[in-house]
Amino acid sequence: MFQFKMLGTAAGGGFPQWNCSCAQCARCRAGVDGLVPRLQLQAAVSDDNERWFLLNASPDLRVQLEANAALWPRLGGGLRNTPIAGVVLTCADLDQVLGLLLLREFQPLVVYATALVRETLEANSFFRMMHRVPEQLRWVEIRAGEGFQLGESGIKCTPVVLAGGLPFYAREKETGVAGQASVGLVVEADGRRVAYTPSVPEISEELRAAYASCEAVLVDGTFWSDAELTRTQAGTPSARAIGHVPLSGADGTLALLAGLDVERKVLVHINNTNPILDPESAERRAAVEAGWEIGVDGWELNQRAL
Repeated sequence: MFQFKMLGTAAGGGFPQWNCSCAQCARCRAGVDGLVPRLQLQAAVSDDNERWFLLNASPDLRVQLEANAALWPRLGGGLRNTPIAGVVLTCADLDQVLGLLLLREFQPLVVYATALVRETLEANSFFRMMHRVPEQLRWVEIRAGEGFQLGESGIKCTPVVLAGGLPFYAREKETGVAGQASVGLVVEADGRRVAYTPSVPEISEELRAAYASCEAVLVDGTFWSDAELTRTQAGTPSARAIGHVPLSGADGTLALLAGLDVERKVLVHINNTNPILDPESAERRAAVEAGWEIGVDGWELNQRAL
């Protein structure tokens, strides 16, 4: 049976954010008003509950693995073993790749990524830790628009081109290849299809078509408004400047996808500044009335309510 789990649903820094004392983070820490803590974004998929594949690799990955028994080493499987059969990287953003370094305990891993993402990571000396023994890390190149199978499972992924370039730490690198810096994923198995796009710089027609083919879409819910960060801290960039379409406004995600007829529409990668985290906020009500679920850690495709 196809399983799709969200192990974390927050943007970088988590919720509450480690260095933030805003009212929303403070209320979450106090455990009041129904504000639920969230770990940084992480998803996992399986079609047999034995082999699991991670979609990206969160900085919170170790905690997320320990919190989910299906991802623990198997008793009787040898001293060192793991049900994690591979990792799919959709970009080279630190929030999506740092978890790889937590999986460096001489454990053989298969990593699926575009050639550009691989090249970007291997240019950083930290990632030499993943090559201390032969076959510790095996790369499988993926290309936008070309479906690929996850190992020997029955799960197929098809990358969807997203606008945008490499992250800030690699901006000096000339890409030269369109559609390799960031991709979304359509993940399918057992006749079911899920779109996974936690970072959306632009809602293209290709992306709309991918969404329309799915029974569930997990979509960038980072910011409610374009100026959200600027209002929180002067000098910070707008949502769109760092590659996220905001939810509100005539040109925001809720409006642009208002006609999307999909059974389950879920907002993930939610920043600590986003008022949809507050179940009593007008913004939360607006998102829910527009047909969207607010993603929480532990969300599952096969589970209707948490």
